Amino acid sequence: MDTPATTSPRASATERTIAIATSAAPVATGLLAPFLDGGAAFTAAIAYGGAAGFMAANYMNRLPHGLARNLPAGDIVRAHRSPMFISTLATGMALGVGTLMGPQGADALMAGALALPSVPGIVSLGWWGAVALVPFKLRSVLGRPHKTAPAVAPHDVPVPPPTAAELILRRWAEHISHPRDGAHKGQELTVRTLGPQRWTGTVTAPAGVSVNVTAATVSSVFQVPASWITFTEGTHTGERHITVNLVAPPEIDPSTLAGAWKKYAARPGGIMAGTHLKDVQDDPNTGGQVALVVADENTDKLIVPDRASLAGALRTTPLLVSYEPRQNPREAIIRKMETNPLEAGVPFPGVHVLKADKDGFVIIGKGVSGFPSRIQLFDRKLGAQHLLVAGVTGSGKGGTLQIVALAHHVNGSAILYADPKGSSNPSVEAMAAHAGLGIDGAIGSLRIGYHLLQHRIAESARLGLKNFQPSPMRPWVPLVLDEASKMLGENATYKKEAAFITNAFATQGRSLGMPIVLANQIMNLAELGGDAAIRDNIFYGGALILLRSDSDQKHRVDLPENFSGCNPSDIPAVWAEERGMVYDPSTPPNNPERTFGLGFAAGPDGAPEMMRNWILEDATPYIAHDNIAVPEDLPLWDEREELASRSVLPSDEGDEDGGSSPTTFFGGADLPKKTPSTDDKILQALEDVADPLGLEVIYKHKDEISALAGVTGSTFDNALSRLVKTEKIHRQTKDGKEIRGMYGLGAAPEPGETNEDRAV
Repeated sequence: MDTPATTSPRASATERTIAIATSAAPVATGLLAPFLDGGAAFTAAIAYGGAAGFMAANYMNRLPHGLARNLPAGDIVRAHRSPMFISTLATGMALGVGTLMGPQGADALMAGALALPSVPGIVSLGWWGAVALVPFKLRSVLGRPHKTAPAVAPHDVPVPPPTAAELILRRWAEHISHPRDGAHKGQELTVRTLGPQRWTGTVTAPAGVSVNVTAATVSSVFQVPASWITFTEGTHTGERHITVNLVAPPEIDPSTLAGAWKKYAARPGGIMAGTHLKDVQDDPNTGGQVALVVADENTDKLIVPDRASLAGALRTTPLLVSYEPRQNPREAIIRKMETNPLEAGVPFPGVHVLKADKDGFVIIGKGVSGFPSRIQLFDRKLGAQHLLVAGVTGSGKGGTLQIVALAHHVNGSAILYADPKGSSNPSVEAMAAHAGLGIDGAIGSLRIGYHLLQHRIAESARLGLKNFQPSPMRPWVPLVLDEASKMLGENATYKKEAAFITNAFATQGRSLGMPIVLANQIMNLAELGGDAAIRDNIFYGGALILLRSDSDQKHRVDLPENFSGCNPSDIPAVWAEERGMVYDPSTPPNNPERTFGLGFAAGPDGAPEMMRNWILEDATPYIAHDNIAVPEDLPLWDEREELASRSVLPSDEGDEDGGSSPTTFFGGADLPKKTPSTDDKILQALEDVADPLGLEVIYKHKDEISALAGVTGSTFDNALSRLVKTEKIHRQTKDGKEIRGMYGLGAAPEPGETNEDRAV
């Protein structure tokens, strides 16, 4: 901001007087010069030389600002530099002619047109033209009417206080650019911006000189730390831009994201050396800050840092750091939080969030950024999408399966549920088309799924079907396998057959609308049947939800590239802070909240952001019990218990895996010798306790019937309902009211009918 210094207002008479003197100086000098003796003429010449140099510098605007500011009437001298310079030239010419040529020369110079057509006459005309040009240029001042200003007391004249920019310029001029006492003489400042936190400007050096003002010099003048002052290059070496922070800048404050990143993470040898932050913003969702991590010019690709190491560099904890790679390998998003918004939990908002969009995506929770956490159940063109859920006991694996299964149920899928532990997730069992509980029941569900898979393969080949399209008769059929290691692990009873079926689902199920949902505590290959095809097709052909686990989890299997920075052991079991070093009995105990449902979720192309599942204790209220989808396109669905009882291994090794000879049935082919179905087992259990004489009906509670029949879960409940409808069993009534859970053989008695009547 290069503006003339503010000066006190001057009376118009002063400016008018100077203008008259400027106009009359050449003529007065021409008249007096011939009468100067030798000494006086020499003195006048010396004085003129100094004045001429001053006027020339003034005319070219080369007077130092400090000199012009301190010169009496300096503002008038600078304002009228052009006519003053012309007057100086004309005066010098008159002085020279008069002292050197005497009165005759002076007369010739002033003769003007009278001396034409001689050369002196031409010179005289030119001189008179210059003399006349001066008052012409000053005509606005000379023509101004003279007014006597009323006397004003000095204390009545308002003097505005200097602005902040003027104070900056004044201190700069006094201590840095002063022509005599300045630390960097002639290096002037132009203030560009000025605010409460910083001011910026441009430093310009005289022609031929480079700017060499240092941060140390500016620091001493403006009393701010040198680290708060930065310089950047200008358009040439004689120009540099300066920024002076009036408060500590974020990039040097380690309590800020920018400061911690620069000081610790991006330092030479730091975990993110060769990077810098861009677009640092406040993050209202976490109370912290978020920024874009960008690779420096000499860094080709960002690494994906270990989350614990990154948290240490930023002087925080892993739960308060989020790092999300972007598709551009030179960029990522870093988030440093004051509080983790997921700690408060994310209550389930309703089944509407589980309704799949046109591309099969559903929302299973919320990310730490505030964005919804999504997985894809199916793709209209690519088919069904597999899913793997990994996490130790207490990490929220069961709750995750409940959410995923409910999402399938809401979208009309027919769920096959295999639970080797038995009744570990009753709500999933209740929404399943078939639930196999326990080791034998789980292999049964897998076998039913395999028969359906083979049927759809054959049907697709026969009809030339492509791009599976669901329908009420031919729905999506996910196979949910909980605690997969109990079926696929090294010591599993049905390992060979379970791995065979799981491989078929993993490699062929997607295009036939039959995804597999695997849940397990660890992901190493030995716990997944030792089959790389299972791992690769599920990991890289679907989605992965990684919950809390041990520190070796990420090394046991090659995780997708986008999970390379996720270590499940970084997720603690509870949200509580570390306890103090010294016990204080007056401090109440802290009962910590567990981090169940907290983890990382992503599809093959998505970044695994820290997320938390919806908090849903029991999905039962959201189950449409009268609309449980079943795969009606399987011709032998009504004979599913028979299908579940026989091995599907394509071998002649007998019942090595605990089943009969391997068999696959299609399109109503003859069944092998029938084994007892669930209905048969229930009827047999009631017959075993029935009155041998048939004189009375023996009623048993459903729990006792379940124990006698060896059948549990939704399979048992569905069979009870089916037998009541077909009047093979009935519910007990007393005084016209039904007794809950009590069942007996045969049809319900007619009103007034006795046991003797029924016996007859």
